[in-house]
Amino acid sequence: MNTTNSTIAVTNSSNSYPGITLTLESTGIFLGILVSTSVLAGVAVTVISKINRISNSITQIEKALEEQVRNAEKIREIDRTLALHIQDYVNRKDVIQMLLGQLNEKIDHKFKRVLFYTRDIQRFLQRDTDFKIREYEETTQADE
Repeated sequence: MNTTNSTIAVTNSSNSYPGITLTLESTGIFLGILVSTSVLAGVAVTVISKINRISNSITQIEKALEEQVRNAEKIREIDRTLALHIQDYVNRKDVIQMLLGQLNEKIDHKFKRVLFYTRDIQRFLQRDTDFKIREYEETTQADE
């Protein structure tokens, strides 16, 4: 059997330069290490960039939640203020209606007193003088 031996790098023993002897196996190992390192670096960069994106997203979500909390507090304040204004409006409306009712009753009372006084005067004038009462188109209610 013939066996052949392949040698890529040959060292010359006459040259005694210190250096590295490269063989196919050592070159393959070195290239494997370089490729593995570059793949690991790529994976590390990808993982780090994803972690940074997640961190940025979390920071944005935190800011949005803080803004939502502030907005919710403002909405609660506005709601309380609106409830106070509505209650104030209802109270004022009730007071005004009560005052208008009292005013209406006073006007009715004064009108009835004036009506009674005028009827008394009419009766007096009819009885003691020859005063004649004119009939108006507007009729008044009977004495109450």
